[in-house]
Amino acid sequence: MIEILHTLFAGPYGPWLPGAIAFILFATAAWDARTGIVPNIPLLIGGIAIIAGRYLAYGFTDAIVHLALALGLWALLWWLNELCYRFFKRDAIGMGDAKWTALATATFGAIPSLVAWFAGSWVAILWIGFSYLIGQRIRKVYFAPFLFCGLMIGLALTKKIIMLPYPYNFF
Repeated sequence: MIEILHTLFAGPYGPWLPGAIAFILFATAAWDARTGIVPNIPLLIGGIAIIAGRYLAYGFTDAIVHLALALGLWALLWWLNELCYRFFKRDAIGMGDAKWTALATATFGAIPSLVAWFAGSWVAILWIGFSYLIGQRIRKVYFAPFLFCGLMIGLALTKKIIMLPYPYNFF
């Protein structure tokens, strides 16, 4: 059984796993854009698959480090949401977005996930501004699609596909 898992996640077919997780992130972001809900089950399946894949491919230490990063970033987002709820009596961050970020962190690392929040916010601001210019009113912003756009920007920056000007090129 372990040989089958090793072949599936870490063997010659292992390179498909980050792509499959990226598809899960895309699909849940698209579902969020359509319904306003980030589904939990695909995120859970993706999280189990990527941690198992990291364990089989790189060992226990790598799997635990990425799991700890994912859970730490999720806990930070939960804490920020809880703080906002205590002060303003309303949620600031959807917990679906926090779980989405945890899966992205477990798969691609902390830097692309943090860039996803920063770049995704700017993409959302540009989208809201464009929608306002064409006469559409946006009542509520579902953030997972913008997180996915920001994650793609973060991956492009960390993989040096796009480069920032010299003083800002810290990736």
